[in-house]
Amino acid sequence: MKQPTDQDTELVVRSKAGDLAAFEELVKLHERGLFAYMYRMCGNRDDAEELAQAAFVRAWGGISGFRGESSFKTWLFRIATNLAINKRTRTRPTVELSELLAAPESRQPEESFRRKRREELVQAALDRLPKDQRAALVLSVYEGMSYKEIARALGKTVRAVDSLLVRAKQNARRFLEPARKRNVL
Repeated sequence: MKQPTDQDTELVVRSKAGDLAAFEELVKLHERGLFAYMYRMCGNRDDAEELAQAAFVRAWGGISGFRGESSFKTWLFRIATNLAINKRTRTRPTVELSELLAAPESRQPEESFRRKRREELVQAALDRLPKDQRAALVLSVYEGMSYKEIARALGKTVRAVDSLLVRAKQNARRFLEPARKRNVL
């Protein structure tokens, strides 16, 4: 089986030649990761789906200009990051009622409630971070990107990413400290 980056390279070449089926394969390879990233960035399922779709549309429209200086994933996530930051500056995040009223995922409602509460607290802490810190932290922790990949995705230097991550972790700990003291986390 090919490594995803090898497969991406081949699919990008075909996509640049106008092969929509190849681009659809790129979408299939990256849609789950991109959606998860967008959800962490905006905290709302509908917005995450909308932004992920918009990122793929922009990527398809700009694929001919992709120079391959970074991986396709890094390039795609940069597009998505810009879309998320632009959306956040225009609107405030909301929590959907359907998400609040969703049935427990397990037979143990207390554990499900605790897990959901922890996720909400972490998302609230992420929402309080400045946009660059939030993006760097989400790309690092949830997407497993290297500092170099994050730097390319955010248009920053590796040193700036290191600084962003240090500050993001310090701020997140500070935001979550009250919940830790109450043993909620």
